[in-house]
Amino acid sequence: PSSAASDVYKRQFANKTIVHRDYHRNYTLMTYILLFFIFAFIGWIWEVGIHIVEDGVFVNRGTMFGPWLPIYGFGGVCGIILLKRFIDHHVATFFLVVGLCSVVEYATSWYLETFKHMKYWDYTGYFCNINGRICLEGALIFGFAGCAGIYIMAPFFDDLLKKIPFKARFAACVILVVLFCCDAVYSKANPNQGKGITDYAAYNLPFHRVVVSEELGVRSEELLLLHSDILG
Repeated sequence: PSSAASDVYKRQFANKTIVHRDYHRNYTLMTYILLFFIFAFIGWIWEVGIHIVEDGVFVNRGTMFGPWLPIYGFGGVCGIILLKRFIDHHVATFFLVVGLCSVVEYATSWYLETFKHMKYWDYTGYFCNINGRICLEGALIFGFAGCAGIYIMAPFFDDLLKKIPFKARFAACVILVVLFCCDAVYSKANPNQGKGITDYAAYNLPFHRVVVSEELGVRSEELLLLHSDILG
């Protein structure tokens, strides 16, 4: 009986089609643009989902108002382009993705704090964090996510997009770019901010530089004074 069952299993397995997508490929400019928006949307879903699960509320994360987080799109596309030569070296690719994402995240955080005077995330208190802008846990998560983007998601979406007529893809690119540019212009003058977005006031560590969003209307000196009073 076990032999007969094994034969049935082998016949069933033989009829299954295993899809293997080759990640050795050249993407077109149009595909890169669409991948940027796909990754940006996935990042937005990820961060919004975290707040829904943890806090039970919807928070439109990010500096912009549309359903996209550019840092995810930029990081994902840069990873595909810059790390192409290392694509057959999986371990090396992982650590390079970790490094690349850390640089992008740190630079973005520094820019937003320095020029926009806003803090959109804070890893203060996390293990191996650097100025609260990046941390080891986040870097490793981005490393795995980046590799998934390079080896799995990009080839998958590339094959999926190829099934869509060229004119439809072109129209989608134009519409998304126009909407994104409009959002960027509006957000520059009216940045997305509020509870769960820019209300990070990192004054829980004695020697950590405090950067407070303009929305809170609180000076960093006052927070440092408050912290010293708490410490006694």
